[in-house]
Amino acid sequence: MKKYNTAIYLRLSKEDEKLGESDSIINQKSMLVDFVNSKEDLHLVKTMIDDGYSGGNFERPAFKEMMELIKNRKINCIVVKDFSRFGRDFTEVGRYLEEIFPFMGVRFISLNDNYDSLKNKSGIENLAIPFKNLVNDAYLRDTSIKIRSSLDIKRKKGDFIGSFASYGYLKDPNNKNKLIVDEIASKVVQDIFKYRLQGFNINKISEKLNKENVLCPMEYKKSIGIKASTNFKKNDKALWTPKAIFRILENPLYIGTTVQKKVTTVNHKVKKLVYVPKEERIIVENTHEPIISKEVFEMVQKLMEIDTRTAPNEEKIYLLSGFVKCGECGANLIRRNYGTKEKPYIYYTCSNKKNQKGCKGSSIKVESLENIVFNAIKKQIEATITLEDILSDIDSESYAKTEKQKLNKKIEEKEQDLKKYQLIKLKIYEDLKIGLLNEEEYTDFTKGYSEKIVHIKNVISDLKKELDNVLNGLTEKQLWIEHFKKYNSIKKLDRELIISLIEQIKIYTDKTTEIQFKYENEFKDLLEYKQSLEQVQVACNG
Repeated sequence: MKKYNTAIYLRLSKEDEKLGESDSIINQKSMLVDFVNSKEDLHLVKTMIDDGYSGGNFERPAFKEMMELIKNRKINCIVVKDFSRFGRDFTEVGRYLEEIFPFMGVRFISLNDNYDSLKNKSGIENLAIPFKNLVNDAYLRDTSIKIRSSLDIKRKKGDFIGSFASYGYLKDPNNKNKLIVDEIASKVVQDIFKYRLQGFNINKISEKLNKENVLCPMEYKKSIGIKASTNFKKNDKALWTPKAIFRILENPLYIGTTVQKKVTTVNHKVKKLVYVPKEERIIVENTHEPIISKEVFEMVQKLMEIDTRTAPNEEKIYLLSGFVKCGECGANLIRRNYGTKEKPYIYYTCSNKKNQKGCKGSSIKVESLENIVFNAIKKQIEATITLEDILSDIDSESYAKTEKQKLNKKIEEKEQDLKKYQLIKLKIYEDLKIGLLNEEEYTDFTKGYSEKIVHIKNVISDLKKELDNVLNGLTEKQLWIEHFKKYNSIKKLDRELIISLIEQIKIYTDKTTEIQFKYENEFKDLLEYKQSLEQVQVACNG
């Protein structure tokens, strides 16, 4: 009698675990060991266990080790409880049973399926094997769909379902789907945003943190007992990188907004990760305590959009870099030294004039512009504080009523636009069905109107948020005044001041300077409201 060197193979996934004890590793092992010991032609060599691994693919450590034993002719028989323990991929399971194992001379036994490749070489019973494997494959697909759906429901509720909390947060020990602020790491996050507002670029911030021996996210996780690894580690100790800084600065998680489903797999068989388009990601606001204010976050996002290159031998970005534009052609103004190194005469000049693109070219001396901007900021702050005094005399209810009417009118207009474009989109589909449009024309038209519909929906959403603020009281409307008031005691111009208060600076050829401040529309609306009240008062007195 030929003796077969046998391995018993056991597998249990997290999904299988939920079904109960029947498929547990202990039960599988007990059943298979008893079976092998009862057979004179089977000699148990090794027990192979993959605990916590899906049957959807064969990238499992114990399975790979078992295949190496087969290649080295250490074993020539495999025993499993049933086909689903071996694998749930119909195609791959069939390939092993019909091609790989016969070629390598491996006997395969599936106990519950009453299958033994040594005995079941032909016959009607073999017709059931592919069917059973197909059922297992379908089970895997259905399970995958259910899991994806379940995870999406949790994401839409605002539950955090990541393996690790992002730097600055920890998982709540009482609720693994909720984030709580990490008091130590959150201070570093706040410093990173502060440094960016102060004029440091992302390279300088990473250098600064490394110089100060601040632990980077991976090393910090290790220091608090969280297992973390990366394929990008080049040194014995991981360091801060510009990419890590950039990811923190652009992440809305720090203002209390959870963005999930950034990546996904193609399906339950193809495990390659693919990026999900931004419009399809699941975004939920106010899911946890913010580390950074929305105001600071939005300022940093604006800052990252403009040209903020650091000059050679400079640690910080120039004060007005990225804010100064030509009033004639709209191009960025660049710094140029028309003097010497010892006696510099530095001007902002239009880049299009240098490139000879037809612009007459505006220019202004740096010191002069900085003085103009500083004085303009002081005047704007004074005017805003004066406006606050005016506000104290305004009837809050009357003001809120006026604002509510204006916003409701805007919302109504946008909703009409939305209905119009939705009807047009429906009409395009009807034109396709009756042959007035071909597929290509239909796709082009649909794409254009879909983009318009998304834009209008976003505008309506913003208007409704603004309306909510008005309904919650005048204090919400006055937040922008507090924004200006906190800079009331400024002594000099700095980068943070410019980013916080200014949208854009235009310079014209006649040296005229036009400064666009933040919240200009709010300022204008409030002045108009004050003037309307004064007119009513004059009319009443008349």
